[in-house]
Amino acid sequence: MRAFSSLLLVLSVQFSFACGWQVSPETSRLALFKAQREGFFKLTPFYYSADYYYSTNTVSGVDQEKNCLEWKKKLGNNINTDDVHIILYETDSEQFQTAFENKTLKTVFAKNTFVDALLLSKNKTFLDYILLAKKLEYNNLQDTKWESWGQIRSNWQSGSYNSNELKDNFDFEKKIKSSKDTFLKLRYAFLALRYYFYTQQKQDVIQLYNTYFASESNTILKPWALYYNALCIDNLPLQNYLLSKVFNSCEEKSFAVLQHYNWKLTNETLALAQNDEERSVILAIESLRNPAPDLKSIKEIYELSPNSLFLSFLIGREVNKLEDWIFTPQYTNDGTPSVTFSSTDWYENYAKAKEENFNKDILYLRELEYFLISIRKQTSGEQKDYITAAIAQLCFIDDQVDEGKKYTNLISDKANASIQMQKNIQLALVSLKQDDLKDEKVQNQLYTYFNSVENLVETDHGLFKNLYSLYRIASSDFYKKGDVVTAGLLSMKSDIKNEGEYSAYNNPYFFSYIGYFDRNASVKDIDLLMALQQKTNKTPFEKYICSGTIAPNSNYYKDLKGTIAFRNNNLELAYETFSSMPQDFWEKNYEYKMYLNENPFTPKILQKQEERKFDYHFNKTDFIAKLIQLKKQNTASSNLQLAHAYFNVSYLGNSWMMTSYDWSSGASYTDYFYGDNTENEKKYQNGNYYNLKMAKMYYEKALKMSKNSNEKAMASLMIFECNYYNHYAELITEEEEAKNPFKAGKELVNFYSIYKTTPTFKKYNCPLLKSFIN
Repeated sequence: MRAFSSLLLVLSVQFSFACGWQVSPETSRLALFKAQREGFFKLTPFYYSADYYYSTNTVSGVDQEKNCLEWKKKLGNNINTDDVHIILYETDSEQFQTAFENKTLKTVFAKNTFVDALLLSKNKTFLDYILLAKKLEYNNLQDTKWESWGQIRSNWQSGSYNSNELKDNFDFEKKIKSSKDTFLKLRYAFLALRYYFYTQQKQDVIQLYNTYFASESNTILKPWALYYNALCIDNLPLQNYLLSKVFNSCEEKSFAVLQHYNWKLTNETLALAQNDEERSVILAIESLRNPAPDLKSIKEIYELSPNSLFLSFLIGREVNKLEDWIFTPQYTNDGTPSVTFSSTDWYENYAKAKEENFNKDILYLRELEYFLISIRKQTSGEQKDYITAAIAQLCFIDDQVDEGKKYTNLISDKANASIQMQKNIQLALVSLKQDDLKDEKVQNQLYTYFNSVENLVETDHGLFKNLYSLYRIASSDFYKKGDVVTAGLLSMKSDIKNEGEYSAYNNPYFFSYIGYFDRNASVKDIDLLMALQQKTNKTPFEKYICSGTIAPNSNYYKDLKGTIAFRNNNLELAYETFSSMPQDFWEKNYEYKMYLNENPFTPKILQKQEERKFDYHFNKTDFIAKLIQLKKQNTASSNLQLAHAYFNVSYLGNSWMMTSYDWSSGASYTDYFYGDNTENEKKYQNGNYYNLKMAKMYYEKALKMSKNSNEKAMASLMIFECNYYNHYAELITEEEEAKNPFKAGKELVNFYSIYKTTPTFKKYNCPLLKSFIN
């Protein structure tokens, strides 16, 4: 008997409940608003995110395209800019130099119009420049590309250039001054400027910039050079101002600008701005990293530049913040936004903090909404459609469905594809909230809306987040209407779309298909699910929700149906269901063989570890059949066996997987998917899973009916065990324990008095057990 050590086990289990598996906050964050304006691409890293920056694997190539166009303009319109790009940005420097030295450029780069032009005698000076640039690329920064900075190494160390070798082979000043062509002069100057930047010769960088790039020029080299020049200036407000000009004038450096920007110098930086446009850019940069409410900046930027691209982007950020603060707690199991500012408040009084934050967020949402409505009529074109879509989304977050529908209908049919996509998401929200979700036409229209977003995912992977969020909300709405089957399949759709973060959906397995239904479905729901699985003439909507979500084997659902029936104490239905399945199912699927492998009619709690045998052939059909038979017998012996069985199908027993697919809630990532299942588990078999109520009932029946003192001893001992574990089923404080201490009860007293001569007493008597009655 190990009652005291088992108490420690109970305490440790409860402690583990607080340490469940979970995904990153950014993964669970909901975001439905992803409308874009032309030009948003360079701002991708600055979308609202729970991470330091929004994760993206794509970088704008606009600057490179501009550079290629400059070369085409210089050497002739017959040149293909794709060919220029291949040589400048895709060709290894060693490959190009080797081909030149072997006089095989023509063959190595056959049909390349840029190479053909460079090989013309009149263009020799341009070829010389390319060769030098490639040589610098190879000798000095092998993992970067010349005339760009897209791949500059963050760990580059001063002095990594071989200065002596460079000076022996190249005189920067001579090369610049000897170039008669302005195009080449500027490019040689840029190479020199970039070289001096990495050797930390700041004054040389500044001098080169002032001499060759400070004057007005349309070349893409100007903002590139300005970036290096800005970082060489010690005056931080001036550095900020120059970086803001880079940010506004080219695409590749947007991310780098914000990495180097010096925060908390807003007023000093604004003082250097020459006009409202420049001031609006500075304010936008300051706002792009702000995770808190920032309507103040939006209003200021609007006054300075009402059609600003950055203004639109910042409005989108505010909408995404509100979605996170309001939707994420509402539709995820974690219950908190992905970004929190006073995390301790959530744990001191969660319910109060959640309500206070919700009320505060709704007030801020309405303030933002009213402002956008007030400026909407003064805007036009793409800006107007974007703001209209933002207003509609705010209405939906605030559950103002009719208002949201009104503004959704005001979005122009000529709006760009991204805003049209947003319109379809919003029309889906209207339908989910207002239409009859059981109507086939409504469902098929929803499929059209969903599919319109799905079709864009291949070109914009960021839309996976929108689909995850949309399906999460749709699942909730179908569940509220009583359609658990559709809700469950849409919930699976949601998790599948969540950017591959859930390994279960990268490699679907048994529980992936039944997890939602295990938590939420009734026997009737499982019947409807199996009927849908078997349906041959599915509607477009049904085909869609079943794609990738329906179980490949109907026995997965039968097993769940039988398990639910068993939890409900409907042994006849459980037997009927299990007997209709292949009888080797539990040998070949899930983790049954690992956890259902002991005799369920011997109470685990009384066995020493060395006594446990794991070779029992457990068959659910046979087990239920025996329970039915034992109930019919209704003898002391049969009730004692029933009691042992029900003790073992509790979470304390050796056959808990008859009742539950996870041993206890909060301990695995499946609980993060579908929510903590503790409250459901408490109801299994009228409270038997955690509180052993069925087991105790049958032990009491056996004790009352038996004429055998050894049986009575066993029943008495196990009633004590049931009382003991029921008392400690939930972790209680020392203060609560002092007020309501555990009492052994008459059964244990009888065990040590009336039944002390029985074999059961002799086997299980121990000092720790006896201490409970002293």
